[in-house]
Amino acid sequence: MTAMLEKPAARHSASAGWLMIATTSAGVINYGYALVLTHGLTPAEYAAFAAAQALLMVRAAISAAGIPWILAREIGKAPDDPRRHAVVTTFAFWTNLAIGLALTVVVAGGVLLFGSVRDAAVVACASLCMSVGSTGMGYLQGVGRMDAIAVLFTTEVVVKAGVGIGLVFWTDLGSTGALAGFVAGSLVLLVPLPRFRRLLGPPVWRAGESALLRAAIRQTRMQANVAVAAAGDTVLVAALGLGGAGGGPYQAASALGRVPLFASNAVSTAVFPQLSRDSSAERKAGALRSYLLVALLMTAVLVTLPDEIRSALFPEEFATIGQWLPYAATLGLAIGAVNLSVTFLQADHARGTGAHLTLVTGGYLALVAVAGFGFGVAGLAIGAAVAGVLAVAALALLAPVRPGWKALWSRRSVHDLAGVVVVFGALAVAGNPLLWMAIAAVAGLFVLAASFPELMPRRRT
Repeated sequence: MTAMLEKPAARHSASAGWLMIATTSAGVINYGYALVLTHGLTPAEYAAFAAAQALLMVRAAISAAGIPWILAREIGKAPDDPRRHAVVTTFAFWTNLAIGLALTVVVAGGVLLFGSVRDAAVVACASLCMSVGSTGMGYLQGVGRMDAIAVLFTTEVVVKAGVGIGLVFWTDLGSTGALAGFVAGSLVLLVPLPRFRRLLGPPVWRAGESALLRAAIRQTRMQANVAVAAAGDTVLVAALGLGGAGGGPYQAASALGRVPLFASNAVSTAVFPQLSRDSSAERKAGALRSYLLVALLMTAVLVTLPDEIRSALFPEEFATIGQWLPYAATLGLAIGAVNLSVTFLQADHARGTGAHLTLVTGGYLALVAVAGFGFGVAGLAIGAAVAGVLAVAALALLAPVRPGWKALWSRRSVHDLAGVVVVFGALAVAGNPLLWMAIAAVAGLFVLAASFPELMPRRRT
């Protein structure tokens, strides 16, 4: 991994597809980890783990797309200026630490509302590691090393799952052991530190740093809204006391339903530096098209998952997960679209969009909370899916987002999206699990080829 990081930087990388594969694979492993834990944790322990994991995802999302994206943007604007690189990298490192300490206190305090002191301590350790690791991710993004980011993302989740599963099944740590996997995974994100250590200096504060901080706060505030919305339904299950009333299976379904969000994160990470320079409607439409093709297929797979496969994956205590998957998958598709829309807002410098986004997020959470309080888990599931779709519609009305949706409906995009709808129908009527898996696998290859042509081998001329 160290040798890979020492490769020359690629200024104009076309590796969005590889990054998408890595982050989506990480998402599958991540939620496969959550699935395996249903066999090692009691429903009450799983509810505590799922809620703490959701808070860590909020924490990770804030770390990943706030200050690091400012670092990536500034490096991308001045690719041949080592002095500028040193200034912005130093700013990002020390600011990440300061903000990370504050976020750690908040996240650990949140865990204490439903978990143990041990759970909170483990979550705090993982949070602090994220503070340092996020600077490395921003640096690699700025120099165009999407391949390195892809490897780090994949390695992080593999280490997390391996350590967490070992601690759950071979110790008596319960939810604390499951959360300890996040600490081990976060340590992987420290690998790029030697790559940019030479750029680090002592913390300084000048007018330039003030401007960077204002931009970083804007980015962080926007991404925090996405993270809160993504984790809202899972945390509300615990906050409303629904964990013992069937909330655990819904949380497991919600975890699986978030897989499209990883595809959205991959597309956002790859296109953000480009959007900062060229925010044309065509570029935004291309990002939306790539996301929707992949995410719609993922949603189709989740909604049509055969009973035989589902019963083999989950223990009897989580047998009701099937009734929640359609709602969770719809919500995951919507949250991914929200995330990509927010990327368009982050690349734009229009005033007032942050307040609009906060209002949309508040409305989403209020609707989910009221539905869950009044109608239990069923109300929460339906309310979250409906609120997620409404949030996408609300953001699509904003000026930085609307051109992308308008330009999306070209003949090529409509043809490809219609093809995914046909696949959805084929998966729904496939009665045999083997046939279902074959259709899903073949459709996945075609979707990747349509979304990311750079993944396909080029013909020699």
